[in-house]
Amino acid sequence: MRNITQPSTFRVRFWGVRGSYPTSEHNTLAFGGHTSCVEVQVAGHHLIFDAGTGVIPLGEKLVTDGMKSRNLHLFLSHTHHDHLLGIYFFQPLFRSGSRVSIFGPGFSGRSLKSTLQTVMEPRFFPVELSAVTAQTKIYSLQGGERVRLGGPRTLPRVDRRAHAPSAEDVTVMVHKSLAHPSGVFLYRVSYRDKSIVYATDIEQKRDGNPDAIEFFRGADLLIHDAQYLEAEYLSRSNSRRGWGHSTAERAVRVARKAGVKRLILFHHDPDHDDRTLKRIERLSKRLLASTRVAYEGLEIKL
Repeated sequence: MRNITQPSTFRVRFWGVRGSYPTSEHNTLAFGGHTSCVEVQVAGHHLIFDAGTGVIPLGEKLVTDGMKSRNLHLFLSHTHHDHLLGIYFFQPLFRSGSRVSIFGPGFSGRSLKSTLQTVMEPRFFPVELSAVTAQTKIYSLQGGERVRLGGPRTLPRVDRRAHAPSAEDVTVMVHKSLAHPSGVFLYRVSYRDKSIVYATDIEQKRDGNPDAIEFFRGADLLIHDAQYLEAEYLSRSNSRRGWGHSTAERAVRVARKAGVKRLILFHHDPDHDDRTLKRIERLSKRLLASTRVAYEGLEIKL
């Protein structure tokens, strides 16, 4: 029988906060250079959002710690390279004692498993998906699903029914946004009275995208794409319009409209050095005091 006294505490750690490509420049040391990877622990479950290069040190730590959490759930927002670069070197996939559930896009007539098989073909990488020794199950999502994480020995349940989740289940709601080339999945993790939204690679309109705002509504923590400054996004000489990313200013505006309690700016442009990111945080805090800029090693407890 499940322990119903399990506290509703979320522990969030950022392992990779960059977008587009990793950077190791000396002027980005304070915020880090790995691409997207966020770890969430709640109610005995271990969730990982995206497999950018940040997932590599996370995997190393899990193995070093003796794989205390052997039941891992990896959620991919999409399969662009910067969000998948680390999966080849994610050590738990190559440990026979671990179980890894992988969730991500399965559209355009192609399953997520097929996509992963392709990116791990010998012409692209020397280790094929068939070499994975962990017990894995790959779930292709379309958007609109609810993923229910039950007991530690039960497989996740994915369905599209709009029923109310059990108070003792961790649930992950999936929303597909078209505000990124080929689309992107936004994830909302809920347990009891707390919720976290992971929303990377989304290009918000000036006043926000109504579907996204509704999906974010009332979240305790919103992790949101903020790759550009508004001046960069609207630049006449090098406009970023249509590239599939938001500005820090738009992320703040959306967070305020959705009534979220805390905002973390994420998916930093690799050209934004420490000085720039500190300036972005100062400017953003003036608009929404609960805003922070993500950095590698940042830990948040809800």
